Formats: sequence, structure tokens, C-alpha cells
Amino acid sequence: MGGFCGLTMAAPADPLQIAGTYECSGYDRHDGAYKGVLTLTTDESASHAEQGFGAYQLTFRVETSAAPVTYSGYGAAKGQTLALYFVNDDASAAKDYGIGLATFTQDQDAQGTYTTTLHKSYYQPHYIHNGVAGRGTESCVKTVAGKA
Repeated sequence: MGGFCGLTMAAPADPLQIAGTYECSGYDRHDGAYKGVLTLTTDESASHAEQGFGAYQLTFRVETSAAPVTYSGYGAAKGQTLALYFVNDDASAAKDYGIGLATFTQDQDAQGTYTTTLHKSYYQPHYIHNGVAGRGTESCVKTVAGKA
């Protein structure tokens, strides 16, 4: 008599497959055009693969004419939406933190290669110039896959 072998497959560490390193370009209402590198790392203990929920830590390094600026933060994703919180890591910087909302796509080319792209809008209520809060948009393309 044959029996059923209870083989258990481990859930992926990154349920949405979005962890990794991204090359970004964007436009900020106050600072103009910019480029940067975004790294998303999966928080495995908070992610829930069965529910399609991913929790992430982030670092974002933006190149500026003066010196690179680094932000850190975290995000929560479900479906194709990623909510983000970020803050400038430089303690001497003006209040420079905010929230963002991104949608992500995972497109396949004719060779079967997938490309993950994030399209983000953000708001920085305390990053004020001439009485106006900060906001902007950016597009980020994954260049290196994260730990899965």
C-alpha cells in the first residue's frame, strides 16, 4: 500500500519577489531631477507568504551635486502595491522624511527574462521650500535580485 509523503515546501522568503537592488530616476518638486540606488530587503519574520504580504526594509542612496544622501525606512506590500516610509539618515539635515506609494510590475521579455519596475510617488510634509511641502515621482528598475 502506497502512502502519502508529507513533503513540506518552504514558503519563499520574499512572497512578492520584489526584494533586490534598483536603479532609480526621479523628479522632486524642490530638488529637480535625480538618480539613486534603492535596496529592498525582505523582513522574513513579518512577511506572510500565504496572504501575499511582504514586509521590507529599505535604503535609498541619492546622488547630489554636494554629496550623496542616504535614506532608510521600511515598506509593506500586498498585490502590486508597496507603501513606504523613509527618512534622511543625516541627523544634521533639515526635516526630510516622508511616505510613498508604489506600484510594481513584473514584465517578461521574449527570452523569458523578468524585469521588475517600481513606479513611486511620495510626499514629504516637512521638507518645505517657499512654504510648499515636498513631493515627487520616481521609476526604479531592479538590477539585482534579492535573497529569495
